[in-house]
Amino acid sequence: MELQNNRWSVRKAICWLSLAAAFSGCSINHLVEDSVSAETQQELLSVESFFNDSAISGVKLSSDGQWLAWLQLHNGAPNIYVMPSNGSIEDAFPLTTFADGADSFSWDKHQLSMFVSKDSKGNELHQIYRLDLEVKDKDLSLLDTQKLTSKDNARYMILGQASEKPNSLTIFANHDDPKLLSFYQLNTQTGKLTSIMSNNQRFHDVLIDKEGIPVAGVRSNPDTSMELFIHKNKSWQEALKTEPGEILHLSSYNSDLGRVYFESSYGEADTSGLKQLNLASGKITDVHTDPNKRADIYKTLFNKDGELQLVSYYYGYREDYPVSKEFQKHWQFITTQFTRRVEIDVISINEESGIWLLDIASDVDPGAFYTYNQTDQSLTRLIDKDTKLDSESLAKRHSITYQARDGITIQAYLTLPNGKSSQLPLVVLPHGGPWARDYWRLGDSFFNRVSQLLANRGYAVLQPNFRASTGFGETFIALGNHQWGTGAMQHDLTDGVEYLVEQGIADKNRVAIMGGSYGGYAALSGLTFTPDVYAAAISLVGPSSLITLIESFPEYYRPFLSNWFKAVGDPLIQVDREDMQTRSPINFTDQIKAPLLLVQGANDPRVTQLESDQIAIEMYQKDLDVEYILAKDEGHGFSKRINKMAYLIKMEEFLAEHLGGELNPEIPEEFITHLAGLEVDISKLADKHSK
Repeated sequence: MELQNNRWSVRKAICWLSLAAAFSGCSINHLVEDSVSAETQQELLSVESFFNDSAISGVKLSSDGQWLAWLQLHNGAPNIYVMPSNGSIEDAFPLTTFADGADSFSWDKHQLSMFVSKDSKGNELHQIYRLDLEVKDKDLSLLDTQKLTSKDNARYMILGQASEKPNSLTIFANHDDPKLLSFYQLNTQTGKLTSIMSNNQRFHDVLIDKEGIPVAGVRSNPDTSMELFIHKNKSWQEALKTEPGEILHLSSYNSDLGRVYFESSYGEADTSGLKQLNLASGKITDVHTDPNKRADIYKTLFNKDGELQLVSYYYGYREDYPVSKEFQKHWQFITTQFTRRVEIDVISINEESGIWLLDIASDVDPGAFYTYNQTDQSLTRLIDKDTKLDSESLAKRHSITYQARDGITIQAYLTLPNGKSSQLPLVVLPHGGPWARDYWRLGDSFFNRVSQLLANRGYAVLQPNFRASTGFGETFIALGNHQWGTGAMQHDLTDGVEYLVEQGIADKNRVAIMGGSYGGYAALSGLTFTPDVYAAAISLVGPSSLITLIESFPEYYRPFLSNWFKAVGDPLIQVDREDMQTRSPINFTDQIKAPLLLVQGANDPRVTQLESDQIAIEMYQKDLDVEYILAKDEGHGFSKRINKMAYLIKMEEFLAEHLGGELNPEIPEEFITHLAGLEVDISKLADKHSK
């Protein structure tokens, strides 16, 4: 079966500046002992080994169980690879050859075909394609690629495919009104788009039924309260309304049982638990909450009958709680097959055959995809996620906690170079979002791989889940409101630095801050608002002005921005606008003391090129140390390998110059040449803007 999670959330799309028994943290003394006992000298690995074309992600099993597909680099961009489900990696081949890559894909539930979502050069105006496939002599081939959507300047997002309505996708799009995202059904054969209903309720979280019709929706209100609606008797009816700041996410819908499951802190709890809404009676029942009362729901798993199988939470490490006795038996067997700590994700379960598809990984191993046969309890390793990354050379990733200056506990991840633990150059790596968080597993996270690259170069790397990070309850999120830049969110980073300096791990004179999106903003804030803390900063697609950031958002996102306005401010309100000015690094460049490296995608629709341009010009005109690389074929982050590699070798060179870390001994000439083509002549940029 496919997991019973027919949900889609625009919250994930707009919270961009949005990527076993556990313990809350280790003492630093423990970490030092662990590091000292490791080998004293680690091998210097090439940048390419951390970011290579063998890495795969998003494995999915076809509806007939015969084929596996995933995303992997081909011709420098993410494309779809396939192989027989009973084959080996040597049987895999690229199915698509998109020049700028595919963003996501899904198998057709009803026939042998695929649906692909992709934009153009990072502009995030996603279009939908159908791939027609054929099996001949046991070989799979691509017959044709059909573009199903018709407006290149509109955005189309797949909510799901109806289980009882072949040749139909339910999508969310601003096809008819650029300012409004509404619901449509897309005929997967003809491309005909039929309006289901206007989204006048401004839902950002939706569940669909077996015929692809929205049946439950969640909307945010200006005061950050949220409302859950049920579509009943041809109209939307309110089922509950939270208090401002309470968490509410839809989880699963089962029409046979007449139940909607949702994750919420609605009521007395601070962290979100799993709740159930009976559609007939309207009764809300608590189903499961974190036994440790410190983490929100991380993941849930239901069987095809809508019965809960597994609930997971995440503080420093993932904590899993099997629910049904039958599932618990199989889960216990799987977990006992690993002597080291791992994280296990159930991707899908075919209940007819009893075959599970699993994703299993750790902090030093990207991991592999496995099948588990519940009939004979056999676990088979199918595909390694990365055949070129040497896990034995990677550094352990520790969950730690420290106290912020106001007493709040901050959970963070600390990666130390093998064999080294004192007076290290330190890179602070705040995550994007900020309504997101960092996790322990190496996984598919770009910046978790970056942290391993940096540790290999001799740096300590700190990744704090500062306040406003998700997963730690509603209060922790609210503590970030109006705390950007000069407030507690930034103090949490500074306090982490001071903590590692006090423990003797970090050299206070060799600290850099680097991040992407919100992390890029935090890097710029560190450079401007705490200039004595950092010796260098790198901002990857980071906003330099909170005002120009929010003013650049598409009009159709404004109804979904209540959390932004509550946390950051509304530039249309004068008192908010003035406060946002005081938190915008662009206005405080005269306080900068350390060098800055800016990294930007020219087609970024979230953090536009203006954000990097304007601070580059300001610093250049004040004769401050600034460098700037710009990729004209990228958006919010780099997807093409050649651009990633250019950025990484520049990052390595920049940090080595200003913090003294080690350098890759050999860099392929193609990367050096490409990097030269990305470097911006800021003097010419300044002249252009002055005209």
